[in-house]
Amino acid sequence: MSFSSFLTRIGGGLVVLWLVSVLTFGLIQLVPGDPAEVAAGDSATPERVETIRQQLGLDRPLVEQYATWLGGVLRGDLGASLFTGEPVTDAILRSAPATLSITLLALIVAVGLGVPAGILAGLRQGSWLDRAVATLATIGIAMPGFWVGMLLILLFALILPWLPATGYEPLSEGVDVWLEHAIIPATALGLATGAELARHTRGCVADVLSRPYVRTARARGSSSFWLVRHHVLRNAAIPVVTVLGLQAGRLLGGAIIIELVSGIHGLGTLTVNSILQRDFPVLQGYVLFAAAIVVVVNLVVDGLYGWLNPKVRTS
Repeated sequence: MSFSSFLTRIGGGLVVLWLVSVLTFGLIQLVPGDPAEVAAGDSATPERVETIRQQLGLDRPLVEQYATWLGGVLRGDLGASLFTGEPVTDAILRSAPATLSITLLALIVAVGLGVPAGILAGLRQGSWLDRAVATLATIGIAMPGFWVGMLLILLFALILPWLPATGYEPLSEGVDVWLEHAIIPATALGLATGAELARHTRGCVADVLSRPYVRTARARGSSSFWLVRHHVLRNAAIPVVTVLGLQAGRLLGGAIIIELVSGIHGLGTLTVNSILQRDFPVLQGYVLFAAAIVVVVNLVVDGLYGWLNPKVRTS
């Protein structure tokens, strides 16, 4: 990817973030309830509610409110919680490590299960292995992540007390302690993505194997391992990387439900509490933060295109 192309994609990502900020701010205004009344409490007088509304700037026109909020965002200030008074940036940075680490581990689980299964199924088209992978992938896609999480907790934390049922420990406490707490929610979160990757990888491998240059290499006596290493993996990787990039945003959103099931205090708990309490600054900050992560992931995927396929980099 050339430098000018990279700058163009950065500019496109910034435009996306701006559109997300506009939509988020506008849609939150449609949510029933008055943030000033919620912040003031049930027993507050109308005068107290009006005072808080003025302090929060809610009495000003919406365009002015948005401009003030966006100006703070550009300075790195996402506002403060209506209930705790904690800066939204601090709340997100405090909650993000748990969510991001589980999401990253879920990606590793998805790639580790889905890609090898898809490659084997693509190399053995029509065999019992191909049918088994297709059946398991369909089941994996159909099963809700929170239900899988509850089953895993029941099996590995209650019936077989090998892993803790709930909670989270940071990496600073040790890799083994972190993995014991993160493996169940990460597996529950990553299985559906792994099943999706298996199906796409199988289709991509089958497509590459049908190409004339692969058939020619087979006719010359090339082994399956050589074909996979020199032709299949790189040529089939671009569609798989595309799917993986799209699934990254889905995993980040799915982590909210998994965290609630696993009792993890991450971005999921922060977001749900902000919705229930109508803590709009926290909710707006989370949506913008999640959108920024998706934009960064898409930029990484675009960079991988050029590495996997020189023709894409040249164009």
